[in-house]
Amino acid sequence: MRKISRDSLSLHESYLLAGPSLLWFSLFLLIPLGVISYYSFLTYSSFAVQHTLTLDPWINVVTSATIREVFLETLLTGAAVTLLTLIFGYPLAYYLRFYTSQNGGIILLLFLIIPFWTSGIIRTLGWIPVLGKEGIINQMLLLVGVVDQPLSWLLFSPVSQVLGYLQNYVVFMAAPIYIALTQVDEGLLDASETLRGGPIATFRKVTWPLSLPGVVIGSIFVFVLSIGNFAVPQFLSGGSSTISTLIYTTVNQGLDYPAAAALSLSLLIVIFSIVYLSLRRVDITELARG
Repeated sequence: MRKISRDSLSLHESYLLAGPSLLWFSLFLLIPLGVISYYSFLTYSSFAVQHTLTLDPWINVVTSATIREVFLETLLTGAAVTLLTLIFGYPLAYYLRFYTSQNGGIILLLFLIIPFWTSGIIRTLGWIPVLGKEGIINQMLLLVGVVDQPLSWLLFSPVSQVLGYLQNYVVFMAAPIYIALTQVDEGLLDASETLRGGPIATFRKVTWPLSLPGVVIGSIFVFVLSIGNFAVPQFLSGGSSTISTLIYTTVNQGLDYPAAAALSLSLLIVIFSIVYLSLRRVDITELARG
């Protein structure tokens, strides 16, 4: 009887501990998703939403060639940004792990978070006076005589997009990889060297596989954040359209909330599918277990 009472008390305590999280989860995720789902089945007519159920918003998402092109461009942008941040973030994390002290690596990593003390829109707009025709870079190039006229391709181009995305998301790639690398047993690296494994072989067969959980977590962070980013494609792309900008345009120009809701849920479904497949490939719980 005593054992049963302890078990029941433990179960009661677990409910109490989980209660605030479940309440928060319900209020700020499940209920808003329910509202958006409801709106995605409503009828839109003449800048007004009618509470008549219909599948038209979803049919438009599936059948519209424009929406498919924008979805494809969004996914390609997310994949490209993820690859670029991996190319820049992995060497950064590797350097912080193996060429600095533990405290030094953490401090240097924290410096990458300082720009996030300001708004993301401000960080994005900050590239305009740097890359614009009257910006700092063009003025310096003109001053030293490298160019005769300002470079127009620095701003509102793929160059400005890449810089905007890298500034925003390289830390989200580097931090999980750094954490994964800190858990690599240096004895394994020494054993590889003892067995005459060169630096490349050691990295390919030891370091890289052990850091994969961090790579997957960082890739999920960057991919999800980049395909939902609004500021970079809106202010730095020069007209490039993504799902986030399409949702904004749909609401801002026509107040078509059902179409915007269907687009939002479609993007959410795609994100969940990609994250699920990624987690099926790599067990990220290894990172939590240390």
